[in-house]
Amino acid sequence: MILSSMLLALATSTSAPTLESWTAPADHAHVVPRLSRRTRRVFSNLRYEGNNRALRAPFEDHAPACADAERTQALAKASKGLFLLRDALFSQQDHPVHHPSCALMLPPNWVTVAVHDARAGRVTAPVQTPALDDDEAWATLDTPAKLFGGFPTSESLHRWATKSKASASADDQLRVANARTSVHTLAAAAERLRAAASRGPEAVAAEGGEIIAESDRAYFGVRMRHDRVIPLFVENPSEHEIVDEGKGLVVHGRALDPEAIALTREYVYRRRLRDGAMAIERYDITRESDVQRAIEVLEMLVPAGSGPGHHVYVWVGGPLIPGTERTEDVHDRMPEFVAALEAADIEMDRVTVFARPVFQSRGKTRDDLSAAVDRARDQGVIYGVNMNTAALRSMMGWPTQSVTPP
Repeated sequence: MILSSMLLALATSTSAPTLESWTAPADHAHVVPRLSRRTRRVFSNLRYEGNNRALRAPFEDHAPACADAERTQALAKASKGLFLLRDALFSQQDHPVHHPSCALMLPPNWVTVAVHDARAGRVTAPVQTPALDDDEAWATLDTPAKLFGGFPTSESLHRWATKSKASASADDQLRVANARTSVHTLAAAAERLRAAASRGPEAVAAEGGEIIAESDRAYFGVRMRHDRVIPLFVENPSEHEIVDEGKGLVVHGRALDPEAIALTREYVYRRRLRDGAMAIERYDITRESDVQRAIEVLEMLVPAGSGPGHHVYVWVGGPLIPGTERTEDVHDRMPEFVAALEAADIEMDRVTVFARPVFQSRGKTRDDLSAAVDRARDQGVIYGVNMNTAALRSMMGWPTQSVTPP
């Protein structure tokens, strides 16, 4: 019922942009530029990376719940595909506070907690859900733990959900309403996990995978999720991402059973892969531990002999450049990494290595970009560039022959 109503909302919305499609030279089909909600031209034969913040309408626009989703679907349809980060409460397309949610995703580490408790013979304590306009009841939940029960907490979501709506400004009333609705959505998903606990930890993990896959399909549409949208998990998060962003399958400050983490990864990741391609990151291929971790996850997802199926893109790079989200250029290590994957128990026909964006156009020339693109092609990897459609076309001097979107 929830899934079908969300898809109906998308189908009846009128916010999709009018897009013009160009064609990039066929020998550059492995290049992955970037896009945003302001993008109006795309290369129909290239995949794109989409930043969640850049794809959201400004809060001041007061856009309807699924407007951003429809714009994203239109960009996916006009291109070869979109890589989109969708792996944590605040690292997904819906913002739990600043926008009315279209298909809010249950954070994967909520599933881990429920699986952990089920393995210990417990049912995770429930999320509290006062009536949306009951300021008094929300105010009694004066700590994140009281609101979120046994599930991972969010200080930001708690602060907005428990803020007095009656005394807030008009804009803040909208934020409070969004936050409380998000809590209700998360609580409903959490109840499904709690109900599965009596059937054992595997049932909880499987239910978590279903919940997350349902939200993928509801946000992007069944066809676009299958054909074009490539959700990205940060499978190997940094300490900052765990502590400050709630990424990964662990919870900062909580000791979780390693078997519960492994079980959650298996069920949640495999279930997402059934609906279409997916991507995982972040692996520093100068670190042997990261290389081995990537191999182990791929062996679980696409073991050798598994046969045809959806694709897994593994995002790799070098060490993060301090103060940025960019990585050092380690393309000289790519052949060694690819060889390690080929030597492992992995169905390589279903795996593609994505070289994380390292190319910065400032101060660079067409020859610089061409050399990097040619090297990536020779290595058999796809190559991300920090450039939008227009900038890439201009630097490469490509013609602007339009094509009819598929």
